[in-house]
Amino acid sequence: MGDLPALEHSDLRWPPSQLDKDRAGESSTSSDSAPFYRYLAPTSRMSDSQALRKLLKSNLTIPTMPAIVQKISALIRDPKTGTREIGSLVAEDAPLAAKVLRIANSAYYGLAHECLSTEHASTILGLNVLKNIVTQVSVITQFENLEKETGFDVSKIWRRSSLTAQIAERMAPLCKKVRVLSPDEFYVCGLLHKVGQVVMLDSIGKPYAQLLQVASHNPSCTQLLETKKLGFNHQEVGALVAKRWDLPEAVVDAIQFHGQPLEALGPRLHVHLITVASQAAKRLMDGDSEGATAVLLHAADALGMDTQAAAGLIDKVNLEDELA
Repeated sequence: MGDLPALEHSDLRWPPSQLDKDRAGESSTSSDSAPFYRYLAPTSRMSDSQALRKLLKSNLTIPTMPAIVQKISALIRDPKTGTREIGSLVAEDAPLAAKVLRIANSAYYGLAHECLSTEHASTILGLNVLKNIVTQVSVITQFENLEKETGFDVSKIWRRSSLTAQIAERMAPLCKKVRVLSPDEFYVCGLLHKVGQVVMLDSIGKPYAQLLQVASHNPSCTQLLETKKLGFNHQEVGALVAKRWDLPEAVVDAIQFHGQPLEALGPRLHVHLITVASQAAKRLMDGDSEGATAVLLHAADALGMDTQAAAGLIDKVNLEDELA
C-alpha cells in the first residue's frame, strides 16, 4: 500500500469540516456547518460508499472467517448435530482446544466445576457461547505476530475488544429498548468492533502503527486521521470484514457506526449499546471502575436499562480476561 505521508501531532487539529469536503469532493469555499458524524451517517451503507470502492482497490487483505468457525457455524445450523460432535471438532486442534478451555474456565463464565474437555464445555456453555470463544481464540491467533512485525502492542486492542464484548453481552438482556440482537451476537459485535484496526496493521504495517501512535494523544480523532491519510477508516474496514463473514446486517452496522452521536443513529440503538460498552471498557482499562459504571448509568435511560442493574454490571466483568 506504500508509506503514509508523514504524520505530525498537528494532524489532530485538522478540522472535521474539511474532512466532509474532501470526501464529498467539495471546494474549500463550501459551507463547513455540517457536523462531522454526517459523513458516516447510518443511512449510507458500506455497499454504496465511495470508501468501499477505495478499500477494494487498496492493498488491504480482508481475512476470511477462520475455517474452524465456518465449520462450527455449519454444524450449529444442522439439526442433526449434537453438542458433543462440535466439541469433538474443536478438540481436533490441540492448541486451540487448550486456549478455549482456558477461557471457558475463566471467572467470567463462573462454572461450578472445571471443564476438562471441549466436549464438556460445549454441553455446559452451549453451542453459541462455545462458538464465540472459538471465534475469539481463532481471530486473535490469526494476528498473533503483528506486535513483532509492527512494534505496536496489539494486545491493548484485543483487551478492550474482549472487555467490550463482555459488557455488551451483559447489557443486552437489561436494555428493554434494544432487541435487535441476542446477547451472544452482542458479544461478537464487541469482540470485532475494532478488528478493522488489526486488519489495517496487518496490511499497512508500521506506517499505520505510527498513525495509531499519533492518534493515541487524542483517540477521538483516530477516524479523522485515518480518513485524512487513507481515505477510509478502521470502522469501514471492520464492517467490510463483517460483510465478508456474512454476519447479520445489525452486526455490520454496530461495527461501522459505533462511536457516533446517539441522535445520528435513528432507530439503531444497538449501535449505541456497543458505543457505551466500548467507552466503559476503556475506563476499566484505565483502572476506573467507577467511571465505567458512570458511563452505563448515563446511557441507561436512552437504552431502557434499569439503573440498579446497570450499577452492578461492571462488578460482573472479568478484568483478568483470558486472551489467547
